[in-house]
Amino acid sequence: MKAVKGFTLIELMIVVSIIGILATVSLPAYQIYVQRSEMTEAISMADHVKSRITKFYADNLYLPKDNREAGVPDANLLIGNRITGTRVINGAIHVTLGNKASQALQGKTLSFRPAVVKGSPSSPIAWLCGYSEAVEGMTAIGENRTDLPSEMLPSACR
Repeated sequence: MKAVKGFTLIELMIVVSIIGILATVSLPAYQIYVQRSEMTEAISMADHVKSRITKFYADNLYLPKDNREAGVPDANLLIGNRITGTRVINGAIHVTLGNKASQALQGKTLSFRPAVVKGSPSSPIAWLCGYSEAVEGMTAIGENRTDLPSEMLPSACR
């Protein structure tokens, strides 16, 4: 009589349970990864507006108060696949997420604030993303309206 080759039921159950544990751990991490990748459109849109504000600041030595003064379209016209609006308020840029963005990102805002050197308006400005703070010797201008969880933001914005 030949010996039967194969896996026992307990061995198969162990393999299935290990796969289940791995899936349980990896799915939430993957969802955060996908949401973080969706932030690239918001960053790209802000880069376009940042260049306009930076030029305005270099020419006028003060920051624009709104989209019109910055020379960009109205907030409801600066949209994208995952962006419902981009608003400039006192030099700060507020990108509102929506449209095709993940459910967790719908209606959330990511802010980009200019940081200026104290006492030197002719110095170039730096940009702060999300929850990042200005370094010593610089002052952040505008309100930070970021309301996204830190894990969804790129590392430069935390």
